[in-house]
Order: sequence, then C-alpha cells, then structure tokens
Amino acid sequence: MLLIAIASISLIVGGIGIMNVMLVSVTERTREIGVRVAVGATEEAIQLQFLGESVMLSLVGGAAGVLGGIVGSYLVGQTLKWEMQMSVEAVVVAALFSVAVGVFFGYYPAQKASHLDPIEALRYE
Repeated sequence: MLLIAIASISLIVGGIGIMNVMLVSVTERTREIGVRVAVGATEEAIQLQFLGESVMLSLVGGAAGVLGGIVGSYLVGQTLKWEMQMSVEAVVVAALFSVAVGVFFGYYPAQKASHLDPIEALRYE
C-alpha cells in the first residue's frame, strides 16, 4: 500500500509538471496556433498536436525512469551479490502509465490551444 501511495503521488506530481510545461508551450506558441487555425487547421488537429507532445514528454520521462530503475537494480544486485531479474511486463506497464499520464494531464492544455480565437491569437505578441 505504501508503494502504491508513493507511486501515485509521483505520477500526480509528474503529471502536474507536464501540464505546466504544456500550458507554457501553448502560451508561447499562441501566434503559431492562430496562424494554423487561420489557414484551416481543425480543432482536432491542434488537440492532436499538443496531446502528441505531452505523450512524448511523458514517454521520455518514463523511459528515463525505467532506465534509472534498471541501472539502480543492477548496481544494488552487483553490490549485494543478489540475483536480479528484469520483468518485461513491468516495463510495458510503466510505458502505458506514462502514456496515460501524458494524455490525462495534456488534455486541458490541448483543449485550451484548440479553442483559441484565431484573430486574438494572431494579435498576441
């Protein structure tokens, strides 16, 4: 139960970090979004772009976490002379959780980007 609680808190904190990065990205690229909408990009295309970016961001973080876990397990196993086994299922579950966190916390920034008024977005400095 303690491990689940710690992992849940870590996922929430990481997700909030992803959401903040994506909100800053939307703010910095307001003019670009306005141009895309003005030339005919749909709301779904804008949402897909930002959801894709948040998923990639979370996958990179997840890959770094998996790599850190593998290296840490190997070092502890070598130091204490323990036999270590890596589970492919655990890596797959970690990747799926990374994608889920990216989609869940990237949805609001993607929604915000897709609903920008193109006229206001083009005026944005």
